[in-house]
Amino acid sequence: MKKTTFITAIVAIMMMAVTPAFAQEENGYKGTEINSRDLRGKVVYQDDEVVFRQLDEHTWIGNGHRVYNESLYLVEGNDRAILIDAGTRIPELDKIVAKITSKPVTMMATHAHGDHVGGVGPFPEVYLNAGDMPIVPNNMRNYKGQIKYLYDGEVIDLGGREIEVIFTPGHTAGSATFFDKAKHYGFSGDAFGSTNLLVFTNLSTEMYTAERIENYMRKNDIHFLFPGHYSGDNLETLQRVTDIKNMCREILDGQRKPTASNGNSGGMDMMVDDKGVRINFSSRSGMK
Repeated sequence: MKKTTFITAIVAIMMMAVTPAFAQEENGYKGTEINSRDLRGKVVYQDDEVVFRQLDEHTWIGNGHRVYNESLYLVEGNDRAILIDAGTRIPELDKIVAKITSKPVTMMATHAHGDHVGGVGPFPEVYLNAGDMPIVPNNMRNYKGQIKYLYDGEVIDLGGREIEVIFTPGHTAGSATFFDKAKHYGFSGDAFGSTNLLVFTNLSTEMYTAERIENYMRKNDIHFLFPGHYSGDNLETLQRVTDIKNMCREILDGQRKPTASNGNSGGMDMMVDDKGVRINFSSRSGMK
């Protein structure tokens, strides 16, 4: 009897050891544990340009291979789906996502950089924040479809699943983040950098955006954000957003001294590298 009890206990301990942190913390999220796990599941589609994996029953991530593992997210409801971002170059992306979901798919972009809108070509319309229209001509020059605008705070009803759009300028003037409050996560594109944040606007804008999203995440119990370049261990937690806010404020207040960089990141000549994230910015526009 004692031997049977001992074996049962050992098996239970082994099961706990291999249980993903996401399951362990289902009723009480701990950011450091969940952030150390790769939440990408089984492969559902793969070719030379992209691999799609399951995130949960109605959500998939595509990782492109051209620009730092650029990420796109297929989000499905009962009635329809949205595709958040389109990678750098993914031919016939519309046909690929049609193999994954039978629902009609609407194309939406977190921002208009080429590694996020390069694959929008097959879609008849794309939604984005109008703040990024100045960079659309360079990054979507061959797009023949219709560009429509997202609105801050709008709720996209997919049928039994709602996605809220919150503008998050900083990386670009028109960056936007998509939140699924019921599932306690969001999709942030490059708004918080995927650990390497490029601020093409200025540090003040990035700081206020981080402060706004910090408050939003607390209020709505958002556990993490899937970034625009998800490599499996760089989910953006509330702590990451708070750290970015504080680091920007410290630079602006003169409490933190940035260092010179090589300027290869879009002309950005200054950076800080701390708390697991690098913030790159231009000395000409960043200190405002």
